[in-house]
Amino acid sequence: MTKERIDEIIGAAPLSTVDVEAIVARERKTAWLRPNPWVVTAAGVAAVAVGAAFVLAPGTPGAVSPAAATSSAPELPEPCEIPTLMGPVPTEKPADATTRLTGVLTTAVTTRLATGTTLTPSAANYPTGDPGRGPLQIVHSARPVTNNGGTCSGGEDEFVAGAATVRSGKKGSVQATLGRLGGRLNMPADCVDQTPEGMEQVCHRSFGPKGEVIVATILTGKGGGPSIHRVEVSRADKIGVILEASNAVDAKHDRKPDSPVPPLTLEQLAEIALDPGMTLYP
Repeated sequence: MTKERIDEIIGAAPLSTVDVEAIVARERKTAWLRPNPWVVTAAGVAAVAVGAAFVLAPGTPGAVSPAAATSSAPELPEPCEIPTLMGPVPTEKPADATTRLTGVLTTAVTTRLATGTTLTPSAANYPTGDPGRGPLQIVHSARPVTNNGGTCSGGEDEFVAGAATVRSGKKGSVQATLGRLGGRLNMPADCVDQTPEGMEQVCHRSFGPKGEVIVATILTGKGGGPSIHRVEVSRADKIGVILEASNAVDAKHDRKPDSPVPPLTLEQLAEIALDPGMTLYP
């Protein structure tokens, strides 16, 4: 989640209205949208081409002859084109991968949660239109890139999951995204320079035992606001893993954090991301 993306989600609203759960949910589910800068240009080129298709031949009123051959217009780039997925194409079927990854993620998370913490399905990840999903149940999200009237969407090929956490009545959340590097899953190479407005940021980059790049960030709302622990790992096997943990806000208490800290630390999130099972087998 880049600085620009956080700013876009939160905007200039006062801190009391910042809803971390909504931020995380929209970030996971938002379509990849980009205006098509070639719509007007392409229409203009087409109009010129039509206007030049016919000319009146000298001395023959009303007669039409083909225009003189001209060099063809330069080919316009495809505005919805995204980088080719760099990671190897897995031979593991998506259905098999979702089952295996659900077990790996659930075990890795539950063994690190504080004693007495329970997991429940996250409405943000599994809405009413997709009932029956358990907590941290992996779902394969894949859509081809489409151009709908100059707006691009789709392009993801990811495995995602989420859960709400409850401990002593205090709520939090855990989110996970895993996929091949490239395409829409572009991982940061280092920490961002600027902190989103209304938040404080602590970030550091490190490397895993097999050369993995680990960018770990804590975003905290100023004035005692909620926090997001986020770890983004670029694995050596060309797989990207994003893990987040946040403490939910409480609408009954001026939208202050319901729990004092997120349910998992940065160190715990990094351990989960580096689990050998958190990958797609090529």
